[in-house]
Amino acid sequence: MFSLQRFFGTKDVFIDLLEQSANEARKSVQALNRVLTQPDRHPSLEEFRRTKETDKQITEQIGEALVKTFVTTLEREDIEVLSASLYKIPKTVEKFAERFLISAPLVRGTDFTKQVALLDGATNQVVAMVQLLRDLGAGRLDQAKEMNIALQTIEGDADKLILDVLRDLYSGRHDATKVMAMKDLYELIEKVIDQCRDAGNVVTHIVLKNS
Repeated sequence: MFSLQRFFGTKDVFIDLLEQSANEARKSVQALNRVLTQPDRHPSLEEFRRTKETDKQITEQIGEALVKTFVTTLEREDIEVLSASLYKIPKTVEKFAERFLISAPLVRGTDFTKQVALLDGATNQVVAMVQLLRDLGAGRLDQAKEMNIALQTIEGDADKLILDVLRDLYSGRHDATKVMAMKDLYELIEKVIDQCRDAGNVVTHIVLKNS
């Protein structure tokens, strides 16, 4: 297959940067999972802020490279959309950490085991899907579709889980202030998983266009 990248002798930096962004998103969720599995520990926002800022810098590098680079393996619009989707993940995770810190006395002892498993699975899929872009050869579309189905399943499980959680919160057995705090946190977790789903959809679209 003819490759403009090889013809012009240039290295497309965008795949590297997108992979770095996906890994930073993964790191932010790993930090979040450590907090959720140790709810009695007082978390620090520094790690979340550092990860978000690192991902923000990567996003800015992608924007600058798009201005300066003539040849790209992927379409520019696709690069921009995927970059924006990936950056939203650590940005939302940092917001969760801020809210969790504020509401810590109310949510102490809450079991987030199921949410941790879903977050872990979603970000693993996102990282693996972005890695598919490095080699858009034969078979990648089937892989992308399979991974995206797994990601959609995780998102569906998250939707069911939050309904169960809300049913419990609205049962009248909990203090109203705690209900508000927990609802906010659970919805932010669901938002992170939705953003992983969105990133997976973008990757699948890119692979389809290049298959």
